[in-house]
Amino acid sequence: MTIFHLSRNKITEEEFEKIYKTYFSQLYFFTFQFITDEETSKDIVNDVFEKVWMQRNSYTLKESTMSSYLFTLTRNQCIDYLRHKKVEQNYAALYEYLTSEYEDIDNLNLHEERLNKIEKIISELNEPTKGIFTKCYFCNKKYEEVALEYHMSSSGIKKHIMKVLRMIREEFDLLK
Repeated sequence: MTIFHLSRNKITEEEFEKIYKTYFSQLYFFTFQFITDEETSKDIVNDVFEKVWMQRNSYTLKESTMSSYLFTLTRNQCIDYLRHKKVEQNYAALYEYLTSEYEDIDNLNLHEERLNKIEKIISELNEPTKGIFTKCYFCNKKYEEVALEYHMSSSGIKKHIMKVLRMIREEFDLLK
């Protein structure tokens, strides 16, 4: 049974709509197996379809391979999301560690000094590392969004983030 026909090297609006209606719920339930949050799962599936729409003129897919392609894209989006969450959790844990010691008012100056050191480290970074770190952590952008801005892969973005976090950790290890 043919639901849509991809005979050209691009997907028409009508074909895209059929693909969306055919696969959205399947991809949503597939995503929900990895990401047990309904809204986030919907967002990931919508991101996948946005990517397909944005690249619709460059597809040479056949109907028989569309399903595999969409599920692979969705799985990769889920993995990217989970990796990003892990980095956020690591950063939050580092921040909590750095700030938890200073709940006492007597240590407020030391706490302020540490925050200033982090700000100084970030301000001394070279581009694109500084911009990438700022967009990921202060603007709450996903790695993939930042990767598109900088024309890099998500793993390249992750390397820049890990570099900054390593610099921060090393600075505070030297203070001990």
